[in-house]
Amino acid sequence: MIRLFATCTLAGLLWGVTAAQLPAAQPANQLTTAESLSGWKLLFDGESTSGWRNYGKQELSSGWKVVDGALVRAENGAGDIVTTEKYKAFELSLEYKISKSGNSGLMFHVVENRNPPWHSGPEIQIQDNQDGHDPQKSGWLYQLYKPGRDNVTGETIDATRPAGQWNQLYVRIAPNQCEVSLNGVMYYRFKLGDQQWKDLVAKSKFANLAGFGAAGEGHICLQDHGDLVSYRNIKIRELGDDLIVQQPIHGVLETTGVLAFPKLKWDGWDPIDEGGSVQKLRILELTYANDDSNRLFAVSQSGEIFTFENRADVEQSHLFLNLKSKVSQWSSPGANEQGLLGLALHPDFKSNGQLFVSYTARDDDRTV
Repeated sequence: MIRLFATCTLAGLLWGVTAAQLPAAQPANQLTTAESLSGWKLLFDGESTSGWRNYGKQELSSGWKVVDGALVRAENGAGDIVTTEKYKAFELSLEYKISKSGNSGLMFHVVENRNPPWHSGPEIQIQDNQDGHDPQKSGWLYQLYKPGRDNVTGETIDATRPAGQWNQLYVRIAPNQCEVSLNGVMYYRFKLGDQQWKDLVAKSKFANLAGFGAAGEGHICLQDHGDLVSYRNIKIRELGDDLIVQQPIHGVLETTGVLAFPKLKWDGWDPIDEGGSVQKLRILELTYANDDSNRLFAVSQSGEIFTFENRADVEQSHLFLNLKSKVSQWSSPGANEQGLLGLALHPDFKSNGQLFVSYTARDDDRTV
């Protein structure tokens, strides 16, 4: 527990911020420090086509070019391309820009044989949803999975941006669960090989393809569908057998935790009641008032606000405000993170004594 806290509002953080002060956009085809530390790698560096080749071949055709930091299917005869490496469980993030009425696709677990890539690798559709000709829309797992319906319009969710603009696609492929998101909107989740998967494949054009989606590992493939399409910021993070991602940390600090206020007693509270039952007290927040009193304020989720001196040897707190009779109790059966949830002291608390609380009402679960 840190012994000094500051309270601020989002509006206060944003006041006076100009465009020139906002952080610059991350350059394309580069990893952030956090991404590097947590295991992400680039599949395209923005300058070369290293790591890619045509399906079933050792080289990359001239139809795929690097243009302005993007990997572009630019000319006829480009052909489908695959990563030189195979991947099993992974997270993949990329940006694509499709031409007007254009079509392409991203496949995974592609196996190289005499058949085309889509015979083995499930395809995430990429196309211009407005003027494209395929009923399978961008982001859909071709003929298998698509996003749900918008609660307002009733139409299938479409988070794509228009042709000529960059779209961000995130894909997670793993034995326990797969996921596809587009422009920050989670489209769908699925599990390779489960009963739902088998039922959907049986109703699709892939029904008679024995090896479809069954390899468990393979190449990542970008499809040549005859149209102009560009890709950039292609990043991958492989998942080990435990599916745990590494944390974006440099190392471990040699620190030791100590109690900030080892002698402190909470006013009116005893950990064990007269009947021998545990009395629950969950302290959610510790803050202070800018009133030169050197006082701290501690908020319990059950509805009490305590105050005490900001000293390591402090022994006694004072029950400053008790809202327990008004607050819905988080420990009650069926409760879900309810109770007294926040305290903000007015910046001029020293003069006006104003404070603000947020809690779940006991009677009707309103937020007050």
